[in-house]
Formats: sequence, structure tokens, C-alpha cells
Amino acid sequence: MEALFAKLREYLQMEEDIPFAEFAAYFKEVTAEWQSNYQQYDKETLIKCQSIATVVAANAIDRGGSKDMNSKKFKKMAEKMSFWAQAIELRLEKEHGLTKDQVDKAIDELLADV
Repeated sequence: MEALFAKLREYLQMEEDIPFAEFAAYFKEVTAEWQSNYQQYDKETLIKCQSIATVVAANAIDRGGSKDMNSKKFKKMAEKMSFWAQAIELRLEKEHGLTKDQVDKAIDELLADV
């Protein structure tokens, strides 16, 4: 999970959009990791997951709005990441008592230097 979060931070520092193939590969890597290990994550890891889900969903929504051959794929990725973001947010609320504002603040702190 740490490597995926580090990769997100790297992407956030870039000036240009990453190519579709790289975006799709990152998306697949993230979702595969979550499908395998999601139940084992502690609060801090879940907050990192939420930051990834939020950023990837926002970027996929943005890129899905363009009229190119990958727009439908970006829209599908956005839907899946939005689903994950909701699931993670719900788990943080139920298991750790965190509100959406508290999660957002924790994410802002994690990504403050990017």
C-alpha cells in the first residue's frame, strides 16, 4: 500500500497527465491490492486508500469528460473508484468514528506538501 501511495504523490507532482495505459495500470494495481487486503487495513492505511480513491476518481471523471477513445474507460474507472471511496469512508466512520470532515482533514495533511 505504501508504494501505491508514494506513486500517487509522484503523480500529483507532475505537470502533465500520465498516459492512459499508465493510468489504467495504476488503477488496476490499486484495485487488485484493495481486493486482496482491504479487510486488513488499519485507520491510517484506510485514510491513504481514501486519498487514492478520491484523487483517482476525480482525475478519471475529468479525463472521462473529454471526447476521445478512452473516455468511456475513464468513466468506468471513475465509477469504480467512487464506489471504493464511499466504502472506505463508511468503514472509517463505522469502525473508527471518523466524520467526512475529519477524513478530509487527514487527507489534506497527508498531501499538504504536494
